[in-house]
Amino acid sequence: MFRRDLLRYAASAGVVSFVGPVARAGSDVLLSVDSRGDGSSLKQFSDADLMAVPQVEFMTSTIWTAGVSTFSGPTLSSVLEAAGAVDGMLMMTAVNDYKVEVPRAIVEPNVPIIANRIDGQPFSIRDKGPLWLMFPFDSDSRYQSEEVYSFSIWQLTQIKVQQG
Repeated sequence: MFRRDLLRYAASAGVVSFVGPVARAGSDVLLSVDSRGDGSSLKQFSDADLMAVPQVEFMTSTIWTAGVSTFSGPTLSSVLEAAGAVDGMLMMTAVNDYKVEVPRAIVEPNVPIIANRIDGQPFSIRDKGPLWLMFPFDSDSRYQSEEVYSFSIWQLTQIKVQQG
């Protein structure tokens, strides 16, 4: 409760600065991709940049939301390609510095997407946005596992390609 009140106060005062250059108040940058993992090749995406990448849309339920919703956004593979990302494990970071390692093998041409719209509308940090790595859970049982659920990071702000 205290954290939420603090964030609400900071946001209303215009002093929010979460993760590096990605989620600063007044910034248009939603996602930062370190395509080589060493900081030498950083690509930043605004909502307009993400909307310019071909979009994928699907309907699915999730274990975190009620009912079925339509999620849309660019595929993770197309965003990585636009950033010039090399092969490697993907370290994904959320607004609150939560991190999850996503193996490159999970990245298919059309799945997962970096959802930036739910039911056609942008969604806020309060609603797990503005970016959420999303899988079409209802379309295939292979997406209904604890492992895949763990990759579905919301409030995504940064992707770092780890070579190794």
